[in-house]
Amino acid sequence: MTDRSLSVPGSDAIAARATAAGVTLSESGATALEAHARAVLAANDRLHLTAITDPGEFLERHLGEAFEGAALLPAGITGSLVDLGSGNGYPGIPLAVARPGLVPFLVERSIKKAAFLREALALTGLGAGGVIERSVERASDLAEVGTVRVLTVRAMGGWERIVPKLRSSLASEAVVLIWGGDEAPSVFARKAWSPFELESVARLPGRQRSNVFALRARGPS
Repeated sequence: MTDRSLSVPGSDAIAARATAAGVTLSESGATALEAHARAVLAANDRLHLTAITDPGEFLERHLGEAFEGAALLPAGITGSLVDLGSGNGYPGIPLAVARPGLVPFLVERSIKKAAFLREALALTGLGAGGVIERSVERASDLAEVGTVRVLTVRAMGGWERIVPKLRSSLASEAVVLIWGGDEAPSVFARKAWSPFELESVARLPGRQRSNVFALRARGPS
């Protein structure tokens, strides 16, 4: 699963990109993320996990954009992290490595991709988390996770209608991270999104009209 012949970002480059985003990675964390990147590319022909194979672009789009999101979370944050539509494990796995107090639960309905994600969690030392192998569209779908501290959404269709339905599964003051375009704030202004308050926006480096948005859940769950 970790073919050394694959050209992927090295652990030093990964650690440097994290630092550029304001995130400090441990040496073991950077090494784990390099191993995850190798695993993604090794399984790519079989599972179609990414269209990005250039090492520099891979570093920026998959890891760098995850670190930009991690920088919006307190360094000492703890609790459950739920990554909707996880697919290849980005951004959930880098977020959990960058903020080690978070326990990741990766949502993926594809049986084959879910199996890959279980291997990836074990490979990166995140075995305390798990994979939710089904669609998540309502709070009851997250029953086994308990209270969710951080919810993440990146490149998943239907997030506009799904996230508000998950409010009762989120902790009071939970953080929702959404990777999206400049049109996203118009979604957040909808009545269904009134339980959430937009706290901060980070423009993704080198990406026109692409951002990561941090929203805070208001009031009790």
